[in-house]
Amino acid sequence: MWPAPAARPVCAACVTAAFSLLATRAAVAQATGNVDVAVSTVRYDGFLPSGAASLTPAVSWERPGATITARGTYLRFESGRRSLHGILAASVLTPRPLLPAPWRGELTVSSGGSSYASFASFWHATGEIRLHYLAEGRGVWVGGTGGRTSYGRSPRPVAVAALGAWSRRATLTVGASASRSFVGDTAYTDLTSRMHIVRGTVAVDASVGDRMSSRGGGHGVFGDGSVTLTLGERTAIFLSGGRYPTDAISGTVSGRYLSAGIRLRTVTPRPVLRAVPTPTQRSPANGDGDDPAAARLDAQRTPDGSVRLVVVAPAAATVELAGDFTDWQPVQLRRNAAGTWETVRKIPSGVYRFNVRIDGSGWFAPAGTARATDDFGGEVGIITVP
Repeated sequence: MWPAPAARPVCAACVTAAFSLLATRAAVAQATGNVDVAVSTVRYDGFLPSGAASLTPAVSWERPGATITARGTYLRFESGRRSLHGILAASVLTPRPLLPAPWRGELTVSSGGSSYASFASFWHATGEIRLHYLAEGRGVWVGGTGGRTSYGRSPRPVAVAALGAWSRRATLTVGASASRSFVGDTAYTDLTSRMHIVRGTVAVDASVGDRMSSRGGGHGVFGDGSVTLTLGERTAIFLSGGRYPTDAISGTVSGRYLSAGIRLRTVTPRPVLRAVPTPTQRSPANGDGDDPAAARLDAQRTPDGSVRLVVVAPAAATVELAGDFTDWQPVQLRRNAAGTWETVRKIPSGVYRFNVRIDGSGWFAPAGTARATDDFGGEVGIITVP
């Protein structure tokens, strides 16, 4: 009758993706896909505990300021009963000239459904508008949601008012929100805080919240957490658990769960095509040195899973690097033979923004990388870490 407990890590992934759209601002189009295979134990409030096996495919497509995500869960309980749950969501930020910086608008639409055995089904279709105030590494927002949800043939109106804030520091992203939801004659207020952190090959997601002023939606504290360990380019294992409240929009009843499983990556990020810089480029202002714009950067995965970032700038006296993976804090590179500069860092596979600075001059996107404009009007380089 309700979405599977295995869908809870998927919901956490939705939150992480929402943070990512604003905090990391992916700058090139890419597609990713995963399939989670898990075993779970779940206890819906008012029911006995039950074991279950689940299969959860998910695919997402991202480009500057926009994401599209589709995911579903097939769950089979030990009793033989089956549950299906699916959702399709898209989010887009308003074009930069539409609102004065640092303001951005966001529109999100979502549609989904679920069924349990052959006697219960839900569907929903909603749209949300948010207004964001963005600064480097942090932001606040206010938004409203409207739509319809239904159990069987009885559609009910949905209205939600919410506000929140988030902050990103290095590999840690935290956020907090408050919302008031009205679904037919059901109403409740949620206060929620969330955290996402990556340390090398380990990613941790956690949330804690409190439901209050509820009419038909339950009360009390809720929260969950998950730990994901990346084993290779296409494989990871995860463990998650917690308690979640009733969600009158998607048809979820409150319960507790514990899940463990393996994540298989089926679609990897599209590689960034790199141009080969012209070796004869020289700086008009400094004929005895390389033009900074001719410097190039390469990323090389080391046997221990770290990433060696190498900048080719033979005539430079100092080279610095700053990007998403340094929280935009300058990192001094070490000079090697043959005019290369390098640093070794723990960076998960993915697409990242960065810039380089040579001899204390201005920051720039080096040759040999794709380029894009960031949310503050500057130019950044894009690189894919294998």
